[in-house]
Amino acid sequence: MPDLLIVPLPVSGFPHEPDPVGPSGAWLPSRSASAYLGASQTPSPTILAHPLPLFGIAADGISDIGQIRKRNEDSLELLPELCLVIVADGMGGHPGGDVASRTAAEEAGRFLSTRLPLETGGDVELAMSQLAETMEAAVLAAHQAVRLRGEADPDLSRMGTTLTAMAVDPLTGAFGIGHVGDSRTYRLRQSDFLQITRDDTWVQDRLENEDITVEQAKRHPFGHLLTQCVGLEDAPEPRVVTGRVEIGDTYLVCTDGLVGMLEDESIVELLLDAADEDPKTAIQRLVDAANESGGHDNVTAALVRVIDP
Repeated sequence: MPDLLIVPLPVSGFPHEPDPVGPSGAWLPSRSASAYLGASQTPSPTILAHPLPLFGIAADGISDIGQIRKRNEDSLELLPELCLVIVADGMGGHPGGDVASRTAAEEAGRFLSTRLPLETGGDVELAMSQLAETMEAAVLAAHQAVRLRGEADPDLSRMGTTLTAMAVDPLTGAFGIGHVGDSRTYRLRQSDFLQITRDDTWVQDRLENEDITVEQAKRHPFGHLLTQCVGLEDAPEPRVVTGRVEIGDTYLVCTDGLVGMLEDESIVELLLDAADEDPKTAIQRLVDAANESGGHDNVTAALVRVIDP
């Protein structure tokens, strides 16, 4: 099975009661459930065991206005009981960037809360397939919500936002990411730091065409130009990534206000130094470092840690 798959698929999902959440926001595994079925006259009990999860998930996040901006146009939605984090970054210079990001993040969270947790019986491939379908549909639902909000208020008709949502199925370890724009998801596995989303930007297109170098891309004056977003006239084509977590993994979901201020090496160092701290404390370190480096933009980040159940 490949480690990461990029798979756009149609929507499906199966809601059921969520598992309990601990006081720290960490997902807590449910106990085995059993039921008894038998003939009406001579019952012959059969125990149906609910599979126990293989992974525990701890998630938290922070959204900070930064040092320069007068308002925060980022939004953060956390649903730890569903192992779900959502980050959105309203388009700077456009009216209603804060409204767009908040609308998109809230709608994606509402949509996904009706379809998570999954019902897969522990089938990893099925979990990945369902997550791919569901995350793509969530991004499109968020786009439609932003469009409708803009149509209702002419002052907001041109608003748009990035959107990146990540969900993990603790029973199988499958994860799904749906995203549009340049808010990113990274994976830290031991000391290997990997960007697992692709930026929807003019600069990324030029980089892949080998028109510019990696160093030029980092400092390019058009680095902020998006090639698609949530909310403008044309529906975006969501990018979907699926894979499987491992115990010890850390996933960072963030806006460009973080990665624009910190080099990858600094992020890795901060995450490794905070490996024994709770996610909130680790994220605060990242946000503080971004602000100390200038804080030129709003800074929003969420951490998803994979732990023993």
